[in-house]
Amino acid sequence: MDWNKVKGNWRKSRQTGDWLLLANGLVFVILINLVASNLFFRIDLTEEKRYTIKEPTRKLLADLQEDVYIEVFLEGDLNSQFRRFRKSIKETLEEFRIYSKNKVHYTFTNPSLAISEKARNEFMTDLATRGVQGMRVIDSKQGEHVEKILFPGAVITCNGFERGVMLLKGNRAEGSQEAINQSIEGVEFELANTIDKLARLKRQRIGWIIGHGELDGLNVAGLNNALLEQYDVFKIDLPQKKSISDYDALIIVKPTQAFSEQDKFKALTNFLCTCERLIFKASQSSGHPNDSLS
Repeated sequence: MDWNKVKGNWRKSRQTGDWLLLANGLVFVILINLVASNLFFRIDLTEEKRYTIKEPTRKLLADLQEDVYIEVFLEGDLNSQFRRFRKSIKETLEEFRIYSKNKVHYTFTNPSLAISEKARNEFMTDLATRGVQGMRVIDSKQGEHVEKILFPGAVITCNGFERGVMLLKGNRAEGSQEAINQSIEGVEFELANTIDKLARLKRQRIGWIIGHGELDGLNVAGLNNALLEQYDVFKIDLPQKKSISDYDALIIVKPTQAFSEQDKFKALTNFLCTCERLIFKASQSSGHPNDSLS
């Protein structure tokens, strides 16, 4: 018997086995990653299940048709209590992202990072008008009291609408720790409730009247693009349209041709009687007799 040949075959067989074992291991790892990417588990360490996303919220997120954008303004130099609060918000948002299959997008913005004091004040004023109020917090650093303004809230955008929501709830008179504990418990509700309200809102429909020599193309591109950010815009040729009652507003931009009696009275007059939203843009210097429907 040729022992050298047997020994060589044994080595080849062992190498083949090693390669098969490695390949099986790689396949196993890939399968685990695929399963993990589609499943999300989180161990809840609190008795009251404070951090468990509730079933109604999961269904809301799973049924989202439009992307949701959430900008949180609790960011910057925070004390331990607010860092804990921020961490809870981020954990909740991460779960929202996963359960929504990446339809929820979130960022954290520090309002105090504006270049100048004027820009910072303007930004903070803008936040207040959008529903996110600032609050004064006094911290102690190296024996000195430092006053800060924090914005423990977020602005949520969905379906062309936006709404601000304050995430710090509870009775602040009870102490910051108690207020933050109550707020942590309510983060999911505040975010989900606002998303639900925005997702239910319907974008308003605007009819853009054409067929009378109105401005078009590049002349109105800026106006059209601005409207599309918040509304659905449809071009309407009045003679071809039986009814315009399903629009929330009509826009007529500098017509140069006369409206027929049918267009004026059967369509536009009836629309004004029911909806009362007509935007009529005409050139002040044109002096054209058709700049008005009256």
